[in-house]
Amino acid sequence: MKTEMKVLLYIKRSGQDKDGQSPLMGRIAVRGKNNSIAQFSCKFKVDVKQWNATAQRCTGKSRMAVMANREIERTLLLLRQRFNELKDIKEVVSAEEVKNAYQGLAESQDTIMKLFEEHNSDYALRVGVNRAVNTYYQYTNTYRHLAVFLKDKYRLSDMPVKQIDGNFIEDFDMYMRTVKRFKPRTIVGHINRLKCVMMLAVFRGIIPFSPFKGYSSQKPEFKQMYLTEEELAKFANMTYDTPNRNFTRDMFLFSCWTGICYCDMRALTEKNLVRAEDGSLWIHTERLKTGTPECVRLMEIPLAILEKYRGIDANGKLLPMLTKESMNRHLKKIAVMCGINRPISFHQARHTFGSIICLSQGIPIETVSKIMGHKHIKTTQRYAKVTQDKIDRDVDRLNEAIGGKFSLFGIDASPSTIRKDNTRRRVNPSWKQGAIVKQMMEG
Repeated sequence: MKTEMKVLLYIKRSGQDKDGQSPLMGRIAVRGKNNSIAQFSCKFKVDVKQWNATAQRCTGKSRMAVMANREIERTLLLLRQRFNELKDIKEVVSAEEVKNAYQGLAESQDTIMKLFEEHNSDYALRVGVNRAVNTYYQYTNTYRHLAVFLKDKYRLSDMPVKQIDGNFIEDFDMYMRTVKRFKPRTIVGHINRLKCVMMLAVFRGIIPFSPFKGYSSQKPEFKQMYLTEEELAKFANMTYDTPNRNFTRDMFLFSCWTGICYCDMRALTEKNLVRAEDGSLWIHTERLKTGTPECVRLMEIPLAILEKYRGIDANGKLLPMLTKESMNRHLKKIAVMCGINRPISFHQARHTFGSIICLSQGIPIETVSKIMGHKHIKTTQRYAKVTQDKIDRDVDRLNEAIGGKFSLFGIDASPSTIRKDNTRRRVNPSWKQGAIVKQMMEG
């Protein structure tokens, strides 16, 4: 038996206000194998005097009547879309299910906010095992922004996963860019987290492919994350006005010469120090973010910093770290005192290690990747950038290596006369020249 849906709109006269407007209500009637009825609110009011019950529209051409009719058309169209979507995935559709899908509840469907919440719940269980707590907070932040976006843009609390398409992604991108005024790097982060949730829908068989296929977000402008050798020298050879800034300088330099990030530095203990057979001191640890091993040999500067602060921390840690927010504030002020015209954060020490301390000094990028505890060399390529100084040194070494190995015969002879060879050139006259020639022949 064919399943059909009809919608009846009526005004709730008992809710009429002093301006003569009443809430517009609706009744969904589904006829088929199982007949059902459900009532809902259109969430806007109409003028009782303008309402035509037969046409289910507002009469007249006033601004209020035109806006009300436009909302009515949008509501009926959305109800029809939800009904058709439910028919595609179910044999029997009830009026209550259509109502829930229209209002964004859609309990019987797989919805984006429900799927996102399940993803975050599973992610929370993995925090401390193979996931970082900060990344979990970023997913919850994206969840919150997505909920606000659905409410502002679509007036819904949720949406079926099958309705997430390229237009939805573009709208979400534009919303963050214009309404929220987020920076491109922040937008890329939120988009990528939404992309991960949509891939979860693909793995579960909810949708056949990701709607992000073919979508390309605007990439943020390149920002130099590492300190140059001159800037690093300024950091190291200056004494600052407060003890905390001097301490922040030492911790930043320790990270610059070891590549160990803030959270891993904070977790270092005596157990992480390993003495090799040749007498060198190493730090053996596992990254809290990925769990990959990280083995770093302590050179002269980090050894001096370690001995300076060893045994000070009351909890038995190797380094008595301040909070990351406090260190970043101090680093911004230190950058101003050093004449560096850009803000500096603690994480840039890890970029400095990969680019200036290792790659620029001739260390192969495969070795740098192993030292920094990266799973993939592509990750290392984001940290270790080829500087102009490295290019100059590499070209100098190349010149020394190939100097005298090759020769060019006849370079001392006088320059040859350059002539054009027009013997094989084929001239194609233009259409104007062809017309003139044709006219002359006809004349």
